[in-house]
Formats: sequence, C-alpha cells, structure tokens
Amino acid sequence: MILADSTFLIDAIRKEARVKPFLLAHSDEILFTTEINVFELYLGLYSIKTLENNPSLMKKRLSHLEELLFRFQILPFGRKEAIQAVKILGPLISQGKPIEFRDGLIAGIALSNGITTILTKNLDHFSRIEGVKVITY
Repeated sequence: MILADSTFLIDAIRKEARVKPFLLAHSDEILFTTEINVFELYLGLYSIKTLENNPSLMKKRLSHLEELLFRFQILPFGRKEAIQAVKILGPLISQGKPIEFRDGLIAGIALSNGITTILTKNLDHFSRIEGVKVITY
C-alpha cells in the first residue's frame, strides 16, 4: 500500500512527465492519500491570486482536482490518527528535529491505517519518521 503526498498530487495536476510512468507501473494497486493532502491541494488552488477574478478557470481547476482525487482512496483524520501523529511529532520536537506538523499528521494517518510507504519528493521530513519507507518518482 502506498500513500501519495501532496508533492506527487501537485505534480499529477501539473501533468509532470515523471508521474504517468509511476501510475502505469502501479495501476493494479489502490493508491491512498489523506484529508490533510486534500486540504493542502485546495489551499494551494484557492491561494492563486489570478484565479480570484476568473470563475470559469477556477471551476475548471476545481473539476480537474476532483477528477484526480477520485483516483485515490482518501483516508480521514480521526482520534487514532491524531494520537499516532503525536507519537511521531513529539519525539522529533524533543530531539530538536521537528518537521512540518502537516507531514506528521499525514504520516500519522498512514501508519495508523497500516501504510508504511509514502510517495513524495519531501525526503527530508518523511525520512525522519521511524517506520516510514519513503519512495520518490
């Protein structure tokens, strides 16, 4: 099982050349992502200043985002995921090796759902998390 982080999803939206071969190679697998990643994607979209005054382009981009997300099983953030995230973030903070808290939430969701492989270009943060295998594309 593989959980796709925002970096992969953003590259998929941008139709980066490296994404398609990965998707083809894993076409028989269910790919996962999280509600945290969904939040990050929508935040990025709604933060684009040029889309504020262009409702038709915003609608098109939102539709494209929904089509992409439809391909993934989206995991929720609940109590067990929160506790797992704290078990990840707490020690990293106390060791002076903190990571972006949303990455801790994403890893907490993955691990609490039995997913140990995270697909990302953010090797720096996710590689610090014990029990997580980081793959890139």
